[in-house]
Amino acid sequence: MKWRRLFGRGGPDEPRESGRPAGLEAAGDRREAVVREAQLSDEDGAWRSLGAAGVREPSWARIVENLNDATEAYRTNPLAFRLIQLQVDHVLGDGMVLRASRPEVQAELERWWNHPLNNMAVRQFDFLTALALDGEIFVTVHTNPYDRMSYCRLVPAALIDRIETNPEDLDDERRFHQLAASVGDAVGPGEPGGGPVGLGGRWWEKGEMFHFAINRPAGVVRGQGDLVPLLPWLRRYRDWLTDRVRLNRYRSAYLWHVTLRGADRRAIVQRRSELSEPPAPGSILVTNESETWEAVQPRIDADSVEADGYALRLMIAAGAGVPLHWLAEAERTARGTAAEMTEPTYRHFRQRQLYFGWAMRTLAVEALRRRGLVDLTLADVRAEFPELDPTRSVEMARAAAQLTDALAAAVDRGWLTNAAAAAALAHVLPTRPTEAAR
Repeated sequence: MKWRRLFGRGGPDEPRESGRPAGLEAAGDRREAVVREAQLSDEDGAWRSLGAAGVREPSWARIVENLNDATEAYRTNPLAFRLIQLQVDHVLGDGMVLRASRPEVQAELERWWNHPLNNMAVRQFDFLTALALDGEIFVTVHTNPYDRMSYCRLVPAALIDRIETNPEDLDDERRFHQLAASVGDAVGPGEPGGGPVGLGGRWWEKGEMFHFAINRPAGVVRGQGDLVPLLPWLRRYRDWLTDRVRLNRYRSAYLWHVTLRGADRRAIVQRRSELSEPPAPGSILVTNESETWEAVQPRIDADSVEADGYALRLMIAAGAGVPLHWLAEAERTARGTAAEMTEPTYRHFRQRQLYFGWAMRTLAVEALRRRGLVDLTLADVRAEFPELDPTRSVEMARAAAQLTDALAAAVDRGWLTNAAAAAALAHVLPTRPTEAAR
């Protein structure tokens, strides 16, 4: 019965009844088409297209906007700058190092790591800063054809406007397109007003450029900086502080109200021109009974809004994953509470250590393979980081001292041999407490 409701009396192939004017019949056809389209859309109302359902990648314009806003906040906002530097300071500390199990690999690794054109002992801090700020780093590897030494260089994330991947695997990145110059509020390829891909730039093939990204959901290729979710709240906190400074300034400001008795407009204008420069503070005013001076102070009812500022800082600290006492709020936190609040932060920084260590190991293995060590794998190189929490080292040292005393007492009483005590001590104490995952 449905086809009768859509097409009229007859079926879809039945000729229409004649006898109506041509204009009315055309209008009826259009009306039936609208009704048919509405009824079909109602039937498909709960369904979505397969192609559009999986698109989660932000637009190129949005990516550039986030990169520019995060960079501006890092350069101009002290709180944003400190949030990034807190992560770099804790994750790297005095600096990470790479170790190899074989002596010949370790020698080549140190030669590449300390080469003047690499200087990774210093530049690793720039790599991690870019990773936390932009959410991704694009590293190019250049090899000297004479001595086969490789050099790593960072390409700004805002210059990479397109990444080609395997259609069946987004993690399999094939090549990267780099723009010829930096962009501001540029429009990406394929968007309204965007230019063709490859115009004024170059392509980097897989193996020439390495891409490492963080904070990206499943199905997304580009990373996201740690400051992007915090940008609205950083702006609000900045505006809140600016308003408070202005209010406090205006509350202490005042002006002079001069009253002239019996003066006409001409006398008022003349006296105003004479008083174009206000008297200096502490000066003496001498007037007669026809002129009165009064200091007027604005009435600004700026109540205490300390709780509002605290709420904004708490939102920023929670989004950054750092305890609030790291942002100069120590008076609100007890010592025991502060120690417990740092545990989630250290776990997050430990995860960042593992990822950054994997990225640096990947670059090192690629450089050493080009050097001639073709059989080298990631398992042959490990990353070592300083301790995130130095208090744990103190606790471990105290535990080791107590354990050593207990084992010495057991040996003196004949309960254990020296070999058994040494084996027990070696089994309990880790040999490399700062070693990252291999």
